[in-house]
Amino acid sequence: MKKIFLLTILIISSLTGYSQEKNWAVGAKVGDPSGITLRHYLGNDKNTVEVNVGVYGAIWGLKSNYKDGQFDGAGFSFSGLYLWHNEMTSNLKNYYGFGVQFTSRNWYETKNGVRQENPATGLGGLGQVGLEYYLSSSPLSIFGEVGAYVELVPAILYFHPQGGLGVRLNF
Repeated sequence: MKKIFLLTILIISSLTGYSQEKNWAVGAKVGDPSGITLRHYLGNDKNTVEVNVGVYGAIWGLKSNYKDGQFDGAGFSFSGLYLWHNEMTSNLKNYYGFGVQFTSRNWYETKNGVRQENPATGLGGLGQVGLEYYLSSSPLSIFGEVGAYVELVPAILYFHPQGGLGVRLNF
């Protein structure tokens, strides 16, 4: 799997292009959540709409307290964000934004000595900040980001830190 990932990165990086943002970007992130990211750059290149789909709770909070029990394993997440960008140098930008996140994961509680599995479908707010470096003469950018998910339904104010590193292909 690692060889396929590295080969894909080499092939994509051999493509010609500019280091600037285009209209769209697709990428992959390793972190929490890990998964696929899709961005649409709005006309002014200062704002984007981003959608993420991936694995949630696999790194931070694999085992964490939730309601009257705890999470014990990873689940699925889907998020949508609106981001603002600021140019720091010609190849480096920072960004920040807010959005919503949908999660689906099982949690466990022990009643009368029996461990019970319960599905949890959550919905909450998401905040995120990051740095993105655009490679010269390449459509690739490398990013790092941190953020937080605060669940509103069903566990009010359940807090989950998020973040990761990734790469995007801008086209």
